[in-house]
Amino acid sequence: MEKELGITKARKEFSNIVEEVQYQGDTYVISRHGEPAAAVVPLPVYENWKRQRERLFDTIRQIQRANPDADPDQVMRDVLQAQQAIRASQ
Repeated sequence: MEKELGITKARKEFSNIVEEVQYQGDTYVISRHGEPAAAVVPLPVYENWKRQRERLFDTIRQIQRANPDADPDQVMRDVLQAQQAIRASQ
């Protein structure tokens, strides 16, 4: 379950927040001045995000190596557009 807390309350409840994230799989969005500022997520979620990010950058590097004359900004736009299309289809 995703929960939102202000930073002052999160500071007071940090130990409980970590316990809920670790053992119950909860997610917290921490706000500062009413705006989302940080998230506390279970470690497997974070590790998965890191792996996905690394795969994305590996793919971008492969595309750039295969197309050395291509505009790097256009390559990035094309990759992000493809990524968004995949996410929309899921």
